[in-house]
Amino acid sequence: MFVATAHLASTRAFTRYAFAVQYLGGNLLGFSYQGRKGENCIVYEKHSGQVQSDLRGIESVEGRIRRALGQLVGLDNYRNIKVSSRTDRGVHAWRNTFQADIRPRLATNQPIKAWCPKNLVHGLNFHLARLPSNLTNEHAQNEMNANHQDGRRRQQSLKNDICVVSSAIAPATTIPNIHFDPNLPENEDNPKNFPWDVRFTASRRTYAYQILHSYDTSDDDGGLQSQDNLHRKTTYHTTSCYQAQPFEHDRVWRIHETERNKRLDINAMIDGCKHFVGTHDFTSFRGKGCQRSSPIVTLEDVWVGQERYHDNCSGGILSGVWRRKLEEEEKNGRDGYASPPRMNLPSLHTPKTLFLTTIVITGKSFLYHQVRNIVACLVDVGRGRLKPHNVKEILEKKDRGRAPGMAPAKGLFLVDVEHGDFRF
Repeated sequence: MFVATAHLASTRAFTRYAFAVQYLGGNLLGFSYQGRKGENCIVYEKHSGQVQSDLRGIESVEGRIRRALGQLVGLDNYRNIKVSSRTDRGVHAWRNTFQADIRPRLATNQPIKAWCPKNLVHGLNFHLARLPSNLTNEHAQNEMNANHQDGRRRQQSLKNDICVVSSAIAPATTIPNIHFDPNLPENEDNPKNFPWDVRFTASRRTYAYQILHSYDTSDDDGGLQSQDNLHRKTTYHTTSCYQAQPFEHDRVWRIHETERNKRLDINAMIDGCKHFVGTHDFTSFRGKGCQRSSPIVTLEDVWVGQERYHDNCSGGILSGVWRRKLEEEEKNGRDGYASPPRMNLPSLHTPKTLFLTTIVITGKSFLYHQVRNIVACLVDVGRGRLKPHNVKEILEKKDRGRAPGMAPAKGLFLVDVEHGDFRF
């Protein structure tokens, strides 16, 4: 019985599928799988035995997808998970893409057939939302048992951080092997062509970075009572420093300027962007540990936009309230204000000193940490620490030490990965 089952499994050829996935990276270890002792466990120091980091309930995107696939199709029925764009811990993705080779499913008294992409999407999301904790060592299990409720809360918070949004059977095309040696036999170690690959077929990637910026105003008294305001019935202090913090704390780079009326100079940032567009040696913006052979990268577009946070033309939680107020104002305007307004609509406490700045960068491929390093440079331009022409000088120096530091991961979104004419 065992031999027959094993033989049947070996004769079921794998089918390659392409997937698109979304995730909120704040509680994830990036996309790539970190191994059984690198995620969803407590990591101990080798010699002292002390806790180095507590990763209970915290996994990589790939780690959770592996477990969901194992429950859906079986541990021996998938292989070769590969991602188009490896994102770091804390980075989010509106649309990243990955591949997986999956064996056809077995059904009683029915012919063997490949998985339907639609069923894979629904099945993966079902299991992703219900994955139990899977601690990988005895110490971690004991720790979890001692604080079970805390572990349950952490695991519950991750249920909806990852969602597979689409899938398709990969094209039956091949990619030439540029390292093929015609003087050697063609085999697995020296193939002439590769099957469709999610990484090598990515034709364009788009990243967006969000910065929530605010500043103190000239009339801000710091909330201190003075001789001029002691006669007031109520003394209060308000600042945009803390506005929107509960909603955006893990999705933006939060910058508050204590210098009066100091706003990010959007025009200077736009001028600085121009120096990044085109083909350049980006050594000055290359992260340590980059494995790419060449620092030469072509950026198709670098764009900067700015708007008041939750203004009347933007989206967000208050957009519906804004639309209601505008409709009422338009109605009153049509009526010529002949009669009093029908109702007093709620005031929207949106500070005039709170701005959302978005940087969008598009290119075929990127160096390690390149986007976050570019963002940090443009922010320094916007704050007046650098001039727009300094961007060109930093590029030409080809020295990472000449450029500013790196922007935090939490403001970065991988918006899209395109694969030429293949849509899924």
